[in-house]
Amino acid sequence: MIKWIGLWLCSLCLVFAAGYYANDKRPTVPSEASVHITNVGDGKDEHVSQEALPPQQGETKRDQLPKDSASKPDEISLKAWLSDKPKLSLKQIGALIISISTMGEQAIIDTLSSIDTSISDPDAAMILSTMVSRLVELNPEKAWDLVDNMNINLETKQQFRVSVIANWANQSPSKALDWYINNTSLTSGRLENNIYPLLIFREMASEDIDSAFQSIALLESENLKSAAYSGIFSILETSEQFRDTLTLVKRSDDKRLETNLISVWVRKDVESTKAWFDTLDDNERKNEIKRAVFDSYVNQSPSEAASWFVEHSSSENYQSDVEHAARTIAYFEPDTALSWAQRQTNIDTKQAVVTLLQGAVYRSPQFVEQNLDLVVDRDAKINIAHSVYSAYGYKSDQRARDFLNGFEYKSELAKRINKMESNLKRVN
Repeated sequence: MIKWIGLWLCSLCLVFAAGYYANDKRPTVPSEASVHITNVGDGKDEHVSQEALPPQQGETKRDQLPKDSASKPDEISLKAWLSDKPKLSLKQIGALIISISTMGEQAIIDTLSSIDTSISDPDAAMILSTMVSRLVELNPEKAWDLVDNMNINLETKQQFRVSVIANWANQSPSKALDWYINNTSLTSGRLENNIYPLLIFREMASEDIDSAFQSIALLESENLKSAAYSGIFSILETSEQFRDTLTLVKRSDDKRLETNLISVWVRKDVESTKAWFDTLDDNERKNEIKRAVFDSYVNQSPSEAASWFVEHSSSENYQSDVEHAARTIAYFEPDTALSWAQRQTNIDTKQAVVTLLQGAVYRSPQFVEQNLDLVVDRDAKINIAHSVYSAYGYKSDQRARDFLNGFEYKSELAKRINKMESNLKRVN
């Protein structure tokens, strides 16, 4: 029983992770207590609020409990709850989950077919999700059909479809894959379709990574194969696992796939990735891998990543590598990029500064404006100023005009702006 409840909780975590994968964004934490229903398909998150007021002076959290909470029975039948959906205590929720875990297939189907599936509160969402998970345990295909035909909003339906596949893959990834391959008409076109192979192959790899790699050939599109590889890579933890998997990946002669795996390794254990890198032979591929490591490493520790990157540069590539590192960091941390670039020795620092300002201008035009005096070359300064003017213009024409009027080479910049605008009009 405890194992079943654990699997149910794991499925909710997988649904949340799937939403993160599809939207490629970090979830935000609401300012009030809430149940977070992740929309896998279109990037919207819904919060079902359970606002809690802070304790008053001299009042404990226990004092804040509802006055009738002590009088609630520890257990409530599913039938009694379905009749009017009263607010449940934690003990009652636990009792209902245990009760649902013992229900038979037909009882679950009958209940789900008759229940009001409009989810308006956290208790209803939790109970409905528990029943779906129980039906997956008993009959995964029936669970899919039932969920797919539920009269619920699209966001919730997407979440439940992903939950069905997540639970099914946890039980039997090979059977889930067989069904997925043989039922493309049911899954193709779904906004969350790429998430299904990620979940299935994650579970397959947990059992037999070699078999998971071989099964990827069964998928038709490159997008689905990429998602499957992501599922496999997500289970890797140790340096040995990553090294062994790299050996498997190299058989496909797919450099992009190898780069993706290295990026995952860097995110999980940058030190062991760097140690592995030091064992590689010096060749063109090692330079490509160096960039792949840096591009992932820089998101964790920009200055440290940049220093590691140039430490492995040849003398002829040192200047260009410093500029690449500075420009990359400048896109999201211009202050850090400038500080790091100015600390480098044996380079053309002025050129490095020009390069990083060009990298920062569209996201941080104000930073670039404030540091234009660092640019000595007149033509380079006007070029960067033109980019600053354009970046300001995306948000405010007035801000762009104010910048132009205050620029030391106003007339030259105005000529370039007018020339570009004339060219655009001619093209259009």
